[in-house]
Amino acid sequence: MAPLQISTNDHAFVLQAAREEQRVDGRKLLDHRRVRLHFHPQAGMVEVQLGSTRILGVVSAITTAPHIDRPSEGLFSLDLVACPLADASFEPYRVSDQVRDARAVLQRAMVRSKVVDTEALCIKGGLVVWHVRLDLKILDHGGNLADCACIAGVLALHHFRNKEVTVVGEQVTIHEETERVPRPLTLHHMPLSVTYGLLALPDAASEAQKVVLIADPSRLEEAVLSGRIVITAGRREHSVVYGIQKYGGVAVQASVVTRCCVMAVERAAELDQVLQQALQHNEEQRRLALLRGREQTTLQTADEMVAKKTDEAGGNTQAVLDADSDDGDEEEKEEE
Repeated sequence: MAPLQISTNDHAFVLQAAREEQRVDGRKLLDHRRVRLHFHPQAGMVEVQLGSTRILGVVSAITTAPHIDRPSEGLFSLDLVACPLADASFEPYRVSDQVRDARAVLQRAMVRSKVVDTEALCIKGGLVVWHVRLDLKILDHGGNLADCACIAGVLALHHFRNKEVTVVGEQVTIHEETERVPRPLTLHHMPLSVTYGLLALPDAASEAQKVVLIADPSRLEEAVLSGRIVITAGRREHSVVYGIQKYGGVAVQASVVTRCCVMAVERAAELDQVLQQALQHNEEQRRLALLRGREQTTLQTADEMVAKKTDEAGGNTQAVLDADSDDGDEEEKEEE
């Protein structure tokens, strides 16, 4: 991947704005961009937009044989790929450094931390298990891929519904959605990554450099950064830091890393609350749509019965209705 080429004026403008504690897009140094969520009708398909960055998350599940060393555990894997039209610097059939770094963050945050309960994916020990796969597609690259991809992945896993399975002896039956209501995945926690950029500002009075911390860097700011700190955190019953990753050669003090951890936990707690509310609202909408679908199916079934009787009566709908009313009168007479 060819790095993003920016002009000398843009480079100097970003650094001068950081000296004045401002950002190119009008934000403060530690302000985050707005997060937009879109739930697709298909369960497990979620689109997340962070500023101008858009990522689509899709969860699928298939049955497969378990590993020999872990016969009672299912499988969970993820992949992050970029659409060639997402950014001008993306090259077909080549994985960029930013995509590779974001994929490593997701692997540590979601796979190694065991977000998905793999034991709950076991159908029949040693024979059949579920293999849950999370595919993340970069649609637009506007900076900070790791944070946007992490939100999309977590939401897609919570939004996904897996099919019900019945095991009788050696026979395994997978029920369709029309037969039994699918159930959600068993998830242990909700890890969210928070990225902070490090801008090294040269000091004219001395040779030392001043390191400025910025939150949620954009695509233009990433081209000027001297380093990044990616913190994976979460908060349910208590605050948890799942991992810390640093990129770039600029040196930072331990107090800066501690400050980033505190801010990352607070940001993760805010996102956790927002995502839970969005998931709850979407679940209510899905239930209402399911009830409406059942009512509509019932009405269609009744209409089909009337149409069938109408065809049998030679196309006379009134005769069908009169026949139904006559049947009701005969039943009433028999009861009397």
